[in-house]
Amino acid sequence: MFTRLTMLAATAALLIPAVASASTLPDMPASCFTYELAGTQSGAHGLTAKTLHATLTGTDITLDIRGISLSDPSGHVQATTLERFNAVAAYAALSAFKGGISDACKDQGLGINSSDLRPGTPQAAWTDVKLARPGHDMTIRKASIQAVQTTPDLHLKVEGTGIHDTKQPLMPTQLSADLTVQGLDTARQQITINALHAVSGTSTIDGKGTIEPGATASTSAADLHVGVTNVETLIGQIRDTAPKKVVAALTIARLMGRQSGDATLWDIGLSGGVVTVNRIPLPFSVP
Repeated sequence: MFTRLTMLAATAALLIPAVASASTLPDMPASCFTYELAGTQSGAHGLTAKTLHATLTGTDITLDIRGISLSDPSGHVQATTLERFNAVAAYAALSAFKGGISDACKDQGLGINSSDLRPGTPQAAWTDVKLARPGHDMTIRKASIQAVQTTPDLHLKVEGTGIHDTKQPLMPTQLSADLTVQGLDTARQQITINALHAVSGTSTIDGKGTIEPGATASTSAADLHVGVTNVETLIGQIRDTAPKKVVAALTIARLMGRQSGDATLWDIGLSGGVVTVNRIPLPFSVP
């Protein structure tokens, strides 16, 4: 697709979408995930595409994007690998919107390794993003993911602006995160949140910390530090629109926090299935 073609062949190639399960991510069957990229055009250090459509097979969850730009400014990562990088990002977005991996995708490999990205610094930018299921839409005006560093650890910067979710009144309208993933090629990784910043109404959310993901919550660990400004105002803004249990949970969280100026702070821990907030264990264990 990225070799020099005649004008007729190039035009035909732009009109025929590429299905990820058959080519882009060969290890992931169509019974799990499908992915179509249309209107592609290669450049010096990457490619662009007009549209993307992806879905988790067997679910009603879809992802549509109307503007994709993939690049590696260092020039080390091939265009085909950038497309796999983009497909993995699409799959991750769908799984996150679902709230977990679908049954059809369990134990499936992604077909991309950290070695595919080294020694480059790949990045993807999406415009007019829509994640949808019946009765629930999430839209993002612009989203980007950038691999600032890929060796020895994976250092990522993620940004999203113009975010709106029809079911989540607390969803930030803006979000940025600076993350480092250590042990990418090992059985146990550690994710360091170097900085997280989000805006929700008149409130800002800032955080940092570490997460060691396990197979279940009880085998995972976390040490997080989160601060939210104007929590009382935020509760008032969502009181009439959010479910009562959400309002109640945020009210209880405010009472458990400690004040620093206009910010409410929490130290959140997870170890052995026990969650602590400001070093106080919550009266339940996670599975």
